[in-house]
Amino acid sequence: MNRLKGEDVKLGSHCVHHAGRDVPVLVERKRVKNFNLHVRADASVFCSVPNAASSKQIDDFLTRHASWIVQHVVRVEQAVRTQPRHDEPTCDGLIPLWGELVDAAEASPNAATLQQLYRLELEKALPRIVGRIEATMGIHAERWGLRTMKSRWGSCTPAHKTIRINTQLAAYPPLCLEMVVTHELVHLMEPSHNARFHALLDAYCPSNREASRILRKSPLEAANMTRGAELNCCSAPR
Repeated sequence: MNRLKGEDVKLGSHCVHHAGRDVPVLVERKRVKNFNLHVRADASVFCSVPNAASSKQIDDFLTRHASWIVQHVVRVEQAVRTQPRHDEPTCDGLIPLWGELVDAAEASPNAATLQQLYRLELEKALPRIVGRIEATMGIHAERWGLRTMKSRWGSCTPAHKTIRINTQLAAYPPLCLEMVVTHELVHLMEPSHNARFHALLDAYCPSNREASRILRKSPLEAANMTRGAELNCCSAPR
């Protein structure tokens, strides 16, 4: 394992070895009391350590957590791979739209690309869905935005009550958009993913696990998986 050169170094690179994987870890010395590990959305690994921590202590800590690090890196890599691609291939002239395979020529007369179509579809659908779910939950975001994101279906900045939604959701059944909208609104009540957050999400969107399962598929796989299936939309808690 690579060691930091000198105890006064603020940044350094270590390498964790586990299950045949070599995972680089960026280590930063900070004014903190504990060792903290984070696996970021791009699968990079960051570790903050106390300024006084020795290289041996850092090595020992990373070695003890090598299994955890590799497992979470693999999870993030798998999640990124299952995110919809920007150039999702069509199948016999069909494209995935709202969980169905539809004729590309008929579905996108005003859009030059699939991404433009998805944005146009979200611009039409989002206000109606947001209005209904916000009324049910009794909470409102100050601003909604649309983005084409690679690693997230949505994001929320609770301090500014700003929520961003991935335009790729137009490829999936409406239940998935409703779940993501509900998920991000719950963050205005509970910023972290703790037990309270999941209890609120279960209450306002009982079908959130079903939607998450669908979103782990590609748009084409999701369209085939949900063909003929009845999907329950998110509803108010009883």
